[in-house]
Formats: sequence, C-alpha cells, structure tokens
Amino acid sequence: MEKFIESISNFVDEEDIKLLKALSNDPIVVHSIKRIFEHPEKASKYLILLRDVPAAIYLVAKVAERLSKYLEGDDEAKCFGIFLTALRELKDCRDRRLLQNMFLLLKESIERRLIDGKYEDAAKLVMEFQEFGFKSYIKRILFFALEVSEDGDYRRAMRILDLLPETDAVVDAKSSVLLEWGKAIAMSNPEAGLKKIEEALKFKDTPEARMAMAEIYESMGNYEKAYFIYSSLRSVYPGIERKISRMLMEWGEETGDVEKLREAYNLAMNDRLLAEEIERRIKKLESQRLSGS
Repeated sequence: MEKFIESISNFVDEEDIKLLKALSNDPIVVHSIKRIFEHPEKASKYLILLRDVPAAIYLVAKVAERLSKYLEGDDEAKCFGIFLTALRELKDCRDRRLLQNMFLLLKESIERRLIDGKYEDAAKLVMEFQEFGFKSYIKRILFFALEVSEDGDYRRAMRILDLLPETDAVVDAKSSVLLEWGKAIAMSNPEAGLKKIEEALKFKDTPEARMAMAEIYESMGNYEKAYFIYSSLRSVYPGIERKISRMLMEWGEETGDVEKLREAYNLAMNDRLLAEEIERRIKKLESQRLSGS
C-alpha cells in the first residue's frame, strides 16, 4: 500500500502529500482510492466510502486530472470520468478552502484542455460547474469552435457548440457554421447542402442563408424556387437584379420562354453587356419561332 501512496504522490502538490500521509492511516480510505483507479467504472461506488472525508475525494480528482495528462484514448477518458465523478461528489461541500482548491483545479483542467485542443471536455467542465464563475470561458470555447469550422470540421464545430448555452452568440454561430457546411457539401451533394442550410435558417433566418439556398436551387435547375427566393431578397441585396437577370436568361432560353428573357432584359438595363447578350438570345428565339412557323 505504501507503494501505491508513493506512486500517486507524484501527481499532487507538496501541500497535498501531508494530507495523503495522514489519510494513509485509514485503510478504508486508502483501499477505496486504490480501487477507484484500479476499476474506474466503479468510481462512484467507492467514492461513497469517502463522503465523510471530502479532502480524500478532492485528492482523487486531482490525481485523476494530473494523471490524465500522460494518457490517451480510453485510459485518458477513464481518468476524466473519475475526475468528473469525484468533483460531482463535492458539489455540496461547504468547506471554503476545499472549494477554493476545487476552483483552481477546475481552472487548471479547463486551461489545459483548451491548450490541448480538447474543446468538448473544456465545454463540459465549464457548463457543469458554472457556479464557480467560468462564464468567461464560454466566449473562448465559442471562438475555438469557429476556428474548428474554418478547418472544415463542421461536424465537430457543431458538437462543441451544442455543449454551450443557447445564447444569441451561440445561436448565431450555429447558424453560420451550418450555412458554411451546407455551401461546402452542396458542391458535390446539393440536396444535402440544402438540408444543412434549412437547419441554419431554423437557428436564424438570414439573407445570406436564403441567398445560398437560392443559388443551390439555381444550380440544380430549379429556377422557380430560386426565383422566388431571389425576389424576396431584392430589398436587402443591392445589385441582386443582375443575378436574377442572369438566371432568367438561362431559364427563358432553356424553356423557350421569351417573356422570361424580356424580364431578364428589363432587369439588366444597367449592365450593357448582359443586356446585349439577353437581347441576342431574344432575337435568336424569336427567329427560331418564325422559321418554324
């Protein structure tokens, strides 16, 4: 048992070692701590035996957090589980010194995970222990989530954002990430892209998302839906008439509808080159009709 005490003392601070030595006089406490690290999945069961010694539970949390630095994968996840379970046991603690130590340990843990890029774990800690005043971290995690989306990992960005409170900033961020995700996948899968943009609109109805939706519909040849959306944006998107004009030009030519070409021409009056191209197509279509009559 002395070996065990010695091994875990490597993961605590000097002031904790005195406490650890004092606790070593209680075999139940020491054996319970040992069992927690031998069988992490049973941590909650053995922590019951430590409830009358909150300092021992704190040490379990501290050792688990410090030990997790050197682990990866499942082993790291198990240590994180012990850490969380132990801190949850201390939520009703009224010992001011112990609460201060918990605050410092949590702060250390959150900071480390942000540095290591483990934003999901950092978000879980911030949200679960809000009473410790970690609200300022929400903005930092939000920033990192947006950075993740910049790297194209939209799924992970949304996973991080889903862990944060539904503030206006988080809702806006979700809408923005979903919009970018939709536009990215629409190049290879327009239907999937539309679904993501529809999700974005549920969070926040923005002209940018509607424009992206219209552009996808246009690329799919669904000119009617594209036209409806483009038209609804005329008051908020200066210069959108040129985009509508170009679409009407293609739509009119594909369907042989001169009226659509004429509408396109009227919208292109401020663009001489576009207007000339539409006029050429109108004449071509009318000439084809005449020759076929």
